[in-house]
Amino acid sequence: MQVISSDSISWKTLTNESGNGRLGVYLGMPGQFHEGSQAFLVQVLDPGGSIQPHFHDVDQFQVVVQGDGVIGKKPLRPITAQYADAFTPYGPIISRDDGISFFTLRQSASAGHFHMPGSRDKMPGRAGRNIAAQFMTGQIPAGGDQIRLSLQQSEDGLRMDGFRIPANTTVAATSSNGGCQFYLVCGGSLIHEGQTLPMQSLIYVEIGEDAPDLQAGPDGAEVMLLQFPRPSDRPGSNPEVLAKRTPAYTAPHTLIID
Repeated sequence: MQVISSDSISWKTLTNESGNGRLGVYLGMPGQFHEGSQAFLVQVLDPGGSIQPHFHDVDQFQVVVQGDGVIGKKPLRPITAQYADAFTPYGPIISRDDGISFFTLRQSASAGHFHMPGSRDKMPGRAGRNIAAQFMTGQIPAGGDQIRLSLQQSEDGLRMDGFRIPANTTVAATSSNGGCQFYLVCGGSLIHEGQTLPMQSLIYVEIGEDAPDLQAGPDGAEVMLLQFPRPSDRPGSNPEVLAKRTPAYTAPHTLIID
């Protein structure tokens, strides 16, 4: 298990042809192949900033936590989580007046992304799932029991849940019946081993690890669970297979990281 406070992350500058932004590094290395997971907070700062249609070679969650925009024709606003199977195109992502900030969460690293429509020949078959769920925040219970919302789930273990936890209350989360898990603090705070985890902090749980206890801080907590599907023979879904890719593997990436 890895616990990352939003107060402790490092920031990198991002630029592309349509605007500027920042990238907060939580886990892994941006734009590089490596073993293990990746977790970044992408901030598109300019109104009308865009990320063009593309796909990755790994399963991925993206979670909008600030600002608003669209992905394709669908609106994006906090807190919206989008899951895409590996080799499934999506986009463009376009920010509106206040820019847009979203997490990118992967249980296996990707070195970049493949532009569409020009990379269709890199897809091993038909596109997979591209689904979204919204977690309405600002509704922490004043007392009593925690509220757990099932926002999206599939037979292969893919899951998106929302937790609303009253102040100073501890909830035992459920161990994965699928792949790796990310827990994202969307409101209030969590307390982990005496450490305060404010909004936009992450807990990462690998396959086979016990799920964490979620202890809400003095103002309660709203937490989103993002659980990957079980590893299978579907391309891009199995971390053990993906770890065997050559370290020289690379994919085109439009973002310049300084």
